[in-house]
Amino acid sequence: MAPAADTAHTLRRPGAGHLDFLAVSVEAGSDRVLVVDDDEALARVMARTLRGRGFECDVALSGAEARKLLEAQDYAVALLDVRLPDESGYGLLEHLKSARPNAAVVMISGVDDAELGKAAMEHGANGYFVKPVSATQLYLLVIGNVRRRTSELEQRQSVDRLQVMVDQRSDQVRRAAELQSGMLPVSPFKEDGFEIAAHFTAAREISGDFYDWYRSDDAHVTLSLGDVMGKGLTASLLMATARAALRGVMGLSPLDSGVKQAASVMLDALQVNQAYVTLFHFTYDQRSGDVAYVDAGHGHARVLRGEVGQELLGERSAPIGMFPETDYATGQVNLRPGDAMVVFSDGLLDLRPDLAIRDVQLPFEARQARSAQEMVDVLARGARDRELADDVTVLALRRLPL
Repeated sequence: MAPAADTAHTLRRPGAGHLDFLAVSVEAGSDRVLVVDDDEALARVMARTLRGRGFECDVALSGAEARKLLEAQDYAVALLDVRLPDESGYGLLEHLKSARPNAAVVMISGVDDAELGKAAMEHGANGYFVKPVSATQLYLLVIGNVRRRTSELEQRQSVDRLQVMVDQRSDQVRRAAELQSGMLPVSPFKEDGFEIAAHFTAAREISGDFYDWYRSDDAHVTLSLGDVMGKGLTASLLMATARAALRGVMGLSPLDSGVKQAASVMLDALQVNQAYVTLFHFTYDQRSGDVAYVDAGHGHARVLRGEVGQELLGERSAPIGMFPETDYATGQVNLRPGDAMVVFSDGLLDLRPDLAIRDVQLPFEARQARSAQEMVDVLARGARDRELADDVTVLALRRLPL
């Protein structure tokens, strides 16, 4: 390509006037241009003009010649005459956009017709120009489309790279959600004299809510429902930490000592992330129906007495991570045959805002449920059918009627 400091010069088409060509300081590089025009003299002048400015340029005098060149070579820009001896330029335009979709295509016609220009743009052309086109116009036309094409390709590559990153991220989140889901006990769980069930719907792919249950000895079952402040990956990691810490104090007595020890394990991670955990943690004695519980800032727990009674729990402590030296209090309650302990996260309040009032009765359908699983499903009905602002988790332990 000639330096930008070159003086202006002219090229003459046989039988035509002068074509003024002005030097333009733009790097053309080695991008290839295809000129398709049945006027051989004009096509050669156009090609010579572009080659003089550093472009590689091929010439086709018919649609058939252009198609052969397109099979063998990629082009940055194609300049197409509307009227060709063997086909319409519009038909070739459609073929070119299909065969070389990255090429910029400009229609050049001897007819100044707005409808033809509109049709060219509708068929995918990047521009429509009327002959005669001066050397300056030709060069600026090509270099402008080369720049636009380069910008589009770079943008497309950026979008593709971003899409790969998004896909990788989505795959990681999906795997994390599967792992998190695999940590939760399978619901329902039923043994002689009692049953446990849970419902869980995450507001996002991964959650800061968790529930858990496991045998702490032959006569006792330990259950937990926790809610980590926040959502997403950080909350899910803190959830896993909280769950592991609570399992690590399995069987430690009294219950509040175990919760305090588990809280000390969680504390550093919670402080670094400026987070806290609300927790309802309890053990059930299947022989007597006695329940020992620690409510660490959770508050959403009810004891259902048969089909009509409801009892709130009095003992409550601060959330884990809010105050480093918190002492946790253990409360006691007894479940008689037919009674149930129901605990839920505050995400349920988006579905049932009335439950934010502590002494509001649980819905009649839930109280009439024939199983713990039916009970939690009734309470969480609709959670999977709407966009949630918060995770919805419900846990129920029911002592079976005699």
